[in-house]
Amino acid sequence: MRRLQEIDVLGDEATQRRMLEWSWALIALGVAGGVALGIAAELGALDAEAVDLVWFVILVVVTLVALPVHELVHAAAFLLLGGPDVKVGFGFTDAMLYTSADGAMLPRARFAIVLLAPSVALTFAFALVCGATRMPLMAWWLVVLHIAGCTGDLALAAAVLGTPGCTHVLDTDTGIVLMADDGTPEAPTGRE
Repeated sequence: MRRLQEIDVLGDEATQRRMLEWSWALIALGVAGGVALGIAAELGALDAEAVDLVWFVILVVVTLVALPVHELVHAAAFLLLGGPDVKVGFGFTDAMLYTSADGAMLPRARFAIVLLAPSVALTFAFALVCGATRMPLMAWWLVVLHIAGCTGDLALAAAVLGTPGCTHVLDTDTGIVLMADDGTPEAPTGRE
């Protein structure tokens, strides 16, 4: 296996700054969409719930609960797709929760699934529950806030899927290494 690129999410300040900028950009787009939805509700074009203090409390509580659930979905995906030798750990640094399977190497498609699983699963859950309870504004804001918190996962998935020659991804304690299968039998560990 040959190393193509190492992405250090936890230690590279430029990467963290870019993720934060993308998060704020998504929130700004969310505000624009939220205003449009609010106007549509006021005009009667959208049957929406009332926004009051209880609504804001629900939004905050669900958003905070979603953070560890997001990491648990990563862990479940690692365990399901990585095999019996994968050891999952959790951490918190620089106001960021993260899941790591240091030393685990997965084919790129499986690793992309690990990265994207929480974004897809929680977005679907928010839409399903809020749709059933007729709370489209809550659904919008839960999705916006969650996806704004997924910028690291989305950026890593884009790198994994967009790097020519990448066949496998090695998880490390600070990020990932994109690998190419060059025919050599040895597989590097994350602890070299």
